[in-house]
Amino acid sequence: MIELAIFKNLLLAIALGALIGLEREYARYHQRGHAFAGIRTFPLIALMGAIAAFLGQSISPWILYISLFLLGLIIAIAYFLLGEQDRKHTGATSEIAAFLTFFVGMFSFYGEFTFAITLAIIITLILYARSMLHHFAEKITQKEMRDTIIFILLAFVILPLLPNKWYGPFDFFNPYLLWLMIVLISGISFIGYALIRWFGERGIGLAGLLGGLVGSTALALHFAQRSQKQKKIYRALALGVILSTGVMFIRLLLEMLAVNRKFFGIMLIPLLILFVICAVYAFFFWKKHSSVNAEIEIDSPLRLAPAIEFGLLFLVVLALIKISGIYFPIKGIYGLSFLTGLVNLDAITITLSQLSGMAFTSQVAARGMLLAIMANLLVKICLVSWLGGKQFKKIVLLLMGILIIVGIGLMVWM
Repeated sequence: MIELAIFKNLLLAIALGALIGLEREYARYHQRGHAFAGIRTFPLIALMGAIAAFLGQSISPWILYISLFLLGLIIAIAYFLLGEQDRKHTGATSEIAAFLTFFVGMFSFYGEFTFAITLAIIITLILYARSMLHHFAEKITQKEMRDTIIFILLAFVILPLLPNKWYGPFDFFNPYLLWLMIVLISGISFIGYALIRWFGERGIGLAGLLGGLVGSTALALHFAQRSQKQKKIYRALALGVILSTGVMFIRLLLEMLAVNRKFFGIMLIPLLILFVICAVYAFFFWKKHSSVNAEIEIDSPLRLAPAIEFGLLFLVVLALIKISGIYFPIKGIYGLSFLTGLVNLDAITITLSQLSGMAFTSQVAARGMLLAIMANLLVKICLVSWLGGKQFKKIVLLLMGILIIVGIGLMVWM
């Protein structure tokens, strides 16, 4: 007797097939697809996969193999017949989606629900995003394509080949970790660039949010200079700096999470407090100034030179912190954290995350992290005071002052 669970698996297969078929039917009615298969055919293909898996399990696995072969043969014949009828039909997206739908049904029967659902959603999203993907591909420049390939090479070819071992005096050099930091920082800039290119100029608020991923200090410098030239939008420019500073705290948390989850847990509440302060402060300016457009100039999607400079700085900071941990157990780390925070907040963030609980206690690392953040905020204060317009200064400096006071309080508390 067939169990009830099997019927549930078959129903899931049909439902997931119907989801994919619904998208294909929608595309056909909106003249974005051809008449290969739709709302009825895709559920049947998923059901075929589930039944073939059932028969293959209960009778012979050859039934599953033969079913898959027959489906592939039917899809191939349909592809060539449609190609003869419609010369414009040169793609095979629907046909490949139909072939993958068989596996959706098969995994549904085997009880791999998470994988089956995920696969169905991915297929549906790829099919639905056709216009957006084509538009995005048309906008990609030769330089952006080249940098994308280089980033993939750095992250997925070179990185896995490097040894994950410590070398040198004080064990300060780890090739894998050094390259991982370079990939991490260049990846953050790469993603930030891609988001800006995808959404375009959607207002200073969005520019601030995305600028916080690419570099909040650079954005503060750019907007401070602009506030002198375009004084009428000083509040909107200040909003961009506020939001980018808030996103900076989230970015730091993500870096900590990637390196040391325990240290991430320690710093979660303090950095969320600073983030909430920025969010509340920004709320008072959001409604009036979210529609004002601003421009962020980013030269290249893959800023490899700054990433390598960061990697070398990370190496120097790592060595100095280990040395200071031996000869100046507490004060040396605090001083170095502050000085490094003036130059590069990401380097000290990842270094302290790496050494927290190893070279020194988590409490020392947490206070060093807050000191580095205070140093970064002081740099923003100097830039805004030096380059910003009068009204722009008042708004931004008030927030920076509040953040520093709260940061000092958090250091005392930790």
